[in-house]
Amino acid sequence: MRAFESAVLHPRWLAAVVVLAGALTGGDAWAEAQRLRIAYEAHDGCPDAEAFLREVTARTDRARAAAADEAALDVRVRITSSEGRSRGRITLGKGEDARVREVDGATCGEVVAALALITALRVDPTASLDPQPPAAGPRSSEAPDAGGAPDAAPPAAADPGGPARPAAAGVSAEGAPGAGSPPQLAPPPPASPPPAARPVTAPIGLPSPVAGASRSPQPRRPVERPWTLGLQGSAVSGVAPEALLGGGPFVELRADLGLGAAFRVAAEVASTGAVDAGPGGARFLRGIGRVDACADLFRPARRLSLGPCVGAEGGFLHGSGLVGKAISDVEEGTVPWASLGLLARATASLGDLVRVDAQGGPEFPLVRRSFVFENPAQLIHEVPAVTWTLRVGAGLSL
Repeated sequence: MRAFESAVLHPRWLAAVVVLAGALTGGDAWAEAQRLRIAYEAHDGCPDAEAFLREVTARTDRARAAAADEAALDVRVRITSSEGRSRGRITLGKGEDARVREVDGATCGEVVAALALITALRVDPTASLDPQPPAAGPRSSEAPDAGGAPDAAPPAAADPGGPARPAAAGVSAEGAPGAGSPPQLAPPPPASPPPAARPVTAPIGLPSPVAGASRSPQPRRPVERPWTLGLQGSAVSGVAPEALLGGGPFVELRADLGLGAAFRVAAEVASTGAVDAGPGGARFLRGIGRVDACADLFRPARRLSLGPCVGAEGGFLHGSGLVGKAISDVEEGTVPWASLGLLARATASLGDLVRVDAQGGPEFPLVRRSFVFENPAQLIHEVPAVTWTLRVGAGLSL
């Protein structure tokens, strides 16, 4: 069952999908640079929005920041911190065409790099998976030619009949001639070595390009589909003299509200079977409709989540007497049923399609009734203030 979702995709798989889409739609769509309007929010210690844009443009030359009045692709980035790790969520586009991705990393730099790669591949399916160093800028005209000497200044002319004058650059003062003699040029200085190449600094969160391939953060959460259809079984104690056993179908919708929220609607029928009640017997049957709202607050493993649920149910509780040793004339009774519950739930994903869950806890009946035999008078069962429920379900995510 995904969050708008967002699906969490490994960047290299995402690259293959986008490259195939680009091949099917043709290359003309990518000829013009894509303008990006970036909304960026990150926790303390993260690179800023400009660093994120540099990460994008280091992978493709078909992206640039949009001006205020230009049509552009909306890029919304939000990075949060939890338990010493950073988690990023990116939304590309608006409305029904928006695509959401989530990544998780040990550092914020890793998350920024992964989100930048997703953006670059969205703009350009041929974007580099590794950031490329910026191209070398034009060399200054004043810089010395590599492998050659700088231009020598013209020699100073000697003043005939006058004292020797200090030579200009490139002229030996000690070799200044007398009157009427041409000045002697000093040997040219050794050629200056070319300036040493500056080391290439890798973008934040990635190893140096010359050190090896970049590392992509691995997603922590499985792909979750929003809808789940399934069946659940239940065991309820306290509603009748013995446990009600039954079950029924359910439909669940998962929504990404920051808490892994899930909303479930279920129908359920449960019965006790025949119950020995002294002078006679009884049978109890309950039919209800139920609504639950749950939140996945804890995730001890990648495919396991834990959290609380609140629920409400309503329906009927039916009791019928059974002929026994002292009871020959029996009757039936049906009363309304309603209760509220506060349950704990554990959910596990078995691959991307199958989900199983178990939830249990106290229920608080809003309608409390007693069931009795009239002749002879004997109490069969009185609904207590608190009952207990356990439900186990399995469903197929769509």
